[in-house]
Amino acid sequence: MEAAARMNGSKAMIAIAAIVGLWPALPLAAQKPPGPPRTPAHAQSPASDPLQEAETLLQTQQYAQAEEKLKALSESQARNPQFWFDLGFAQSHQEKTQDAVTAYQKAVDMAPDWFEANLNLGLDLIKANNSAAAVPVLKHTVALKPNSGGDKALGKAWLSLARALEEGGTDLMGAATAYDKAAELNPSDPSLTVHAGNLLQRSGDGDGAERHYTKAALTGDASGMAQLIDLLNQHKRYADAEVWLRKYLKQNPRDSSAVILLGQTLIAEGKGEEAIAMLEPLNTTGNFAAKRQLADLYVDDKKYAAAIPILQQLVEKEPSDSRLHLKLGIALLHGLKYADAEAELLRAVQLKPDLAEAYFELAYAAQQNKHYELSIRALDARAKLQPETSGTYWLRAVSYDNLHAFKPAAENYKLFLEASGGKSPEQEFQARHRLKAITPQ
Repeated sequence: MEAAARMNGSKAMIAIAAIVGLWPALPLAAQKPPGPPRTPAHAQSPASDPLQEAETLLQTQQYAQAEEKLKALSESQARNPQFWFDLGFAQSHQEKTQDAVTAYQKAVDMAPDWFEANLNLGLDLIKANNSAAAVPVLKHTVALKPNSGGDKALGKAWLSLARALEEGGTDLMGAATAYDKAAELNPSDPSLTVHAGNLLQRSGDGDGAERHYTKAALTGDASGMAQLIDLLNQHKRYADAEVWLRKYLKQNPRDSSAVILLGQTLIAEGKGEEAIAMLEPLNTTGNFAAKRQLADLYVDDKKYAAAIPILQQLVEKEPSDSRLHLKLGIALLHGLKYADAEAELLRAVQLKPDLAEAYFELAYAAQQNKHYELSIRALDARAKLQPETSGTYWLRAVSYDNLHAFKPAAENYKLFLEASGGKSPEQEFQARHRLKAITPQ
């Protein structure tokens, strides 16, 4: 083979094209195919090399002109794999992907153990959305020896294989193994280990994923920490997640989203006071996610006075959020601001009629405002969404009683007594007293 005997080490290297949209550019020197060195008596000088002019154009990124020069040599160089490699290279840089695949395939057919030709063929097959065809080519590539670049070049081949397997979607474990090989050859890039962990997690190997994320996280890699924290939270290992969140925040103290996540984790651990202390500094910023979480914590901790102004800000920003209106209504209700509470709770159910938990609160607020008809309507709407309770029977009975509708009032007092069963002795006493007063003798 002509090109196999043309191992001219003095020729300039040509970088392969980046595969745009798939992953970062994988720069690799384009080399002559391997073969026995020529003797001085048979060596070609650069001036007599028919590809020299085209390759000079390639080196100066004049790809269209290089392609034109190469096509003029198609008959005389048809059996030269270097010719087909150079042609594929020029075409790939002009986004003529299918043409490049054809040219690279011919170079590989003539020089099957040429690392760089196999790699470029695999990359352009992926670019042509043919990952299935790229996989066997790249599996062969990683078994070859690069003509230059050593482990770095081989690592790029493993990375290309990993991404082809991942894109194919049928061998995620194989893709994870390829990412691991790429990581071994490029230990300074923890993102490769994280990516392998992600594929293991998708394949159901949670333990393997955790090992990979931890390995990356221990290098200080933010992505590794984030993936590890997410995995730990998914498995409800909140104490471990808290440890890594605090490590992450030590490196990234201004990441408010991590502060919010730590707050959520502390809540899951039952550390509400710590969560409040962590989130309160964010209340003076424009971080509405932090404000919302802080307001929820205040409500849960019965600090309604602190929650109300924050919830009012949030409702002003998100007036169509039914749950914000519900939260504000509850806080106002506990703050004994019944009229305002009723308005917020009414708005909540108007925005979301199936918001079942809002109706009891609305019924109670309406009753406190002596809006007994509204209280009954709210309770009836709730009954279509949730089972009745002793509390709903009580509110309905009292509302009917105040409207002097004694028959339905008596019915609901009786249902309340049956449902309560001694759990609310004071109200049960009142119910029995009212039954005697309103039931005809």
